[in-house]
Amino acid sequence: MNRIQLLLDPVDRKALKELANESHTSMSDVVRELLRERIKERKREKMQRAASLMAEEYLNNPELTSLTTAYFDEDTTDEAR
Repeated sequence: MNRIQLLLDPVDRKALKELANESHTSMSDVVRELLRERIKERKREKMQRAASLMAEEYLNNPELTSLTTAYFDEDTTDEAR
């Protein structure tokens, strides 16, 4: 681990200390946990945004939807045989 220095307002430091006491852990552990949660949240947001953009591209790109239509038409034809 690397050491960093963090400056907090007195109100934030008090809140952090309370969180640490409630969790029976150190303030550093609380900060690390909160940071990890935020990083996960950001990754999830980025993935959701990427999926949304991909879906939008798919729905608005006739070249892509025609490929899917052709694939499903083919499957239907195979089942009918």
